[in-house]
Amino acid sequence: MAGMDDLCIAMDVGGTRTRVALVDRAGNVVLREGGGTQALAGSDEALERIATFIDSLLTRTGERRVVGIGASLAGPVDPVTGTLYAPPNLPGWDGFSPGASLEPRFGLPVWAANDATLGAVGEHAYGAGRGLDNMVYLTVSTGIGGGVIADGEPLTGARGYAAELGHMVIDRNGPPCSCGSRGCLESLASGTSTARFAREGLARGEGRLLAEIAGGDPSKVTSALVMDAAVRGDPLAAGIMHRFVEDLGLGLANLMHIFDPDLIVLGGGVSRSFDDYADALLAATRRQTMANLRDKVNVTATALGDDAPLLGAARLAFQRAERGA
Repeated sequence: MAGMDDLCIAMDVGGTRTRVALVDRAGNVVLREGGGTQALAGSDEALERIATFIDSLLTRTGERRVVGIGASLAGPVDPVTGTLYAPPNLPGWDGFSPGASLEPRFGLPVWAANDATLGAVGEHAYGAGRGLDNMVYLTVSTGIGGGVIADGEPLTGARGYAAELGHMVIDRNGPPCSCGSRGCLESLASGTSTARFAREGLARGEGRLLAEIAGGDPSKVTSALVMDAAVRGDPLAAGIMHRFVEDLGLGLANLMHIFDPDLIVLGGGVSRSFDDYADALLAATRRQTMANLRDKVNVTATALGDDAPLLGAARLAFQRAERGA
């Protein structure tokens, strides 16, 4: 029987960091654990670290019931089995299934889904998308991922691979993408691609101010530094940010045409600078959107920050526990 004092274990396994938390039904993080994923060490070692985090959290629940474990995983996840398939940022983790190890160890059910899908679930339940039936969550960071809430439910598709929004092709003659295609949104508007375009410009002798900000070391250039340099008037950085806004705006216009959402929520590292490019992005999106949808374009930054997938995993656990699934 569901209780308002119930807790769940929520975990977010990313390519760089793993976070595990006790979360209540209102979406409040009660306690946290976490550390580096150490992806190259393999999934078995990662599971041992995760189990240690869970052990620590379970000793501090008091009398409150824990209903289960929700897992956010960085890659395509089978919606039925919770198995991770060929994750690009977790090499060697193909076939990883947290439930197979954690369920017998802790006697708790485990449910898993893709991190960007759960980012959408988190924002819908506890963040910027509360009260809306149709929204898109786009996480723009190292890569670009996406999640879609359609008529109040997460869109998973036939095999759990729906909403790979970063791999919509917006320029078939564009740069190669990690997925094997060319000109994907991810290859043009992710934080990684923005930094790459900047390093290419520095190699041509451009971007004096950007070079100064990076301390003369092109390897230290990040999308955040590019944004900083653009705001301060560096021509190279400003040009890159103009291209970023136009490409991302085209991607968002495509999302408007495909999903007709009430809201598009931007998450990931690039969203931290949203205020610096919001007006330009809205203008670029509206310019490339059909006239009847132009005034319906509504884009905002995440309300939950990096916790969106974690809280989405919590929501998944509570919903599945209630359904007995």
